[in-house]
Amino acid sequence: MNEKEKIEKATADAFIHLYNIKMGTSFFITSYSDAPDVRCEDSMGNSFNFEITLTEDRKGDIKCLLGRSDHRGVNAIDARGCTGSSLGMASCLQGNVIDMLICRMQKKLEKDYGVNVALVIRDTSPVCWDWELSLEDIRRMLDPQKIPYDKGIWLLSFSKDRIYRVL
Repeated sequence: MNEKEKIEKATADAFIHLYNIKMGTSFFITSYSDAPDVRCEDSMGNSFNFEITLTEDRKGDIKCLLGRSDHRGVNAIDARGCTGSSLGMASCLQGNVIDMLICRMQKKLEKDYGVNVALVIRDTSPVCWDWELSLEDIRRMLDPQKIPYDKGIWLLSFSKDRIYRVL
């Protein structure tokens, strides 16, 4: 299993466990694929599938977390103590973090995987954002008529212990 598959499997396992608890369902993963990423069913034969994407507070954070970049490291800080932006290396949930989330979501909203599909977004920020504080803002930025995921859009917390329903 490659790195991408391991990340998707860990995300899928955590999400389906929390989803079943929250929704009172009993779905289990039947396969990992590419379109959508995860296929599930329950004992009655009902299907539930989901596509997975990841958040990043700033472009390049995922590469950094995987050890492929040092853009958040000490060497990235210039003589003024920042990385060139007015916020430096800081992130703000109500600012750049939501902007990046919407950008990631827009790419996924262009694809339609059929019925019984959800979009699952895994938070990769070690800040452990409280997404509950921003759900209404995120919802206002989306057009519900253009959402191809009939089972909703969900956020999985960094610690993989909470899910939030966006739409």
